[in-house]
Amino acid sequence: MVYNITFQQLATFFAVADHLNISETANAMYISQSALSKTIHRLEDGLGMKLFLRSNRGLALSKEGEFLYSKLRTPYNNMCKNIQLAKDMKKAKIIRIGYPSTYDASNDYDKLKRLIDDYAARHPEIELSEILYDFMDLKHALLYGDVDIIFSHDFIFNNVPHVSTKRVCRSRTCLAMSKKHPFAVYNSFSELIKEDFEKEYFYALIIDDEISDRERSLSRLKKYGIVPKDMQYVLNFQSLMRAIRQGKGMTVGGYFPNVPGHEEIKFIDMPQKKDDPYLVVAWRTDDLSKEAQDFINIIPDDPEGMTVFGHGKDEML
Repeated sequence: MVYNITFQQLATFFAVADHLNISETANAMYISQSALSKTIHRLEDGLGMKLFLRSNRGLALSKEGEFLYSKLRTPYNNMCKNIQLAKDMKKAKIIRIGYPSTYDASNDYDKLKRLIDDYAARHPEIELSEILYDFMDLKHALLYGDVDIIFSHDFIFNNVPHVSTKRVCRSRTCLAMSKKHPFAVYNSFSELIKEDFEKEYFYALIIDDEISDRERSLSRLKKYGIVPKDMQYVLNFQSLMRAIRQGKGMTVGGYFPNVPGHEEIKFIDMPQKKDDPYLVVAWRTDDLSKEAQDFINIIPDDPEGMTVFGHGKDEML
């Protein structure tokens, strides 16, 4: 069966699903609210189903919309990525860079972004092809040769052969929950009663497989004395943040002040640990162009100096 839908309609659907607010989405896409609404209506007509539920309480994904979002977001990103890769084949000098889907939502990358902007300004002859990936897809993109280098967290590459890494900066770690959650009245992790976490579901992203992801998640929570009621896993960052906003559970991850709907999420800084994750740049050890190597060399060998949030050695546990 052939459906009368377009890439533009899908992109609009994903944007509205991320914001769940017509006005905010229209502003983010630089189009009018009426044009955005018409695009969504055309997509719903083309698919023969309602993707959103509209009420006085606001906008929400329908059951069908939730399903399509979870199943189509990554394939759509991959199609866009491959189209861009096909265009890039014509260019002589290009560095293909993969970033995690949290890249624009976090402040952790601010100093790195300035470095990259400076590199691009000084080397106009080199094209930087930059693509966002979900964490699981980001790792595969490097291993399968879809990108030359990626920026990700160091635990993604534990025991991965033929991959080299270089530390960039520390990653801020926070406990995140809906602002409507009873714990949201607290401003410090030390104020929380650890036993209360036994009643809570914790959400995390799929990175490898169910067994290793669960072991990694529970081990990470255990460092902070947290034993959850259970773990739930989602495919992408947008779904994770939506689950937190909707009060389905909590997560331990980064600080995301720029994510859509951030005003509905309470972030509490976690105690810093000596083995907290680092953001690293990673590449295939035996497959690196001179341009990519030169790019990696602009990153200082000073992860503490590249870290954007305040910390002191006496705070490390």
